[in-house]
Amino acid sequence: MSNSEYMSLEEVAEMLGVTYQLIYRLVRAGELPAIRLGKLYRVSRTDLNRYLERNKSATAQGGVCSVCGTLYKTRESLKQTCQAEGCEEPICFDCWTRLGVRYCSKHQAKMA
Repeated sequence: MSNSEYMSLEEVAEMLGVTYQLIYRLVRAGELPAIRLGKLYRVSRTDLNRYLERNKSATAQGGVCSVCGTLYKTRESLKQTCQAEGCEEPICFDCWTRLGVRYCSKHQAKMA
């Protein structure tokens, strides 16, 4: 990863340990500010830090799905947890009911 002021969406995703698709959705929704250069997006480190600070309290009350990486502002959509013994990672309603996922990303790889 480069040390420049601007990062690609891939670099942001890698740094945060989430999928590229999640970062792309945040940018397209206007939640995470980004500069568009042709077909490429770049996120400034300053804007990323502001976004993370704004969402700290939301994460404390809600959480992130351990499968798809979606941030939820409340725990209502994260009632299910990974079925691996001793794992309490949250799984969102969509992943649980629509996709039938029962294990977090870490344990899915082990089950395959």
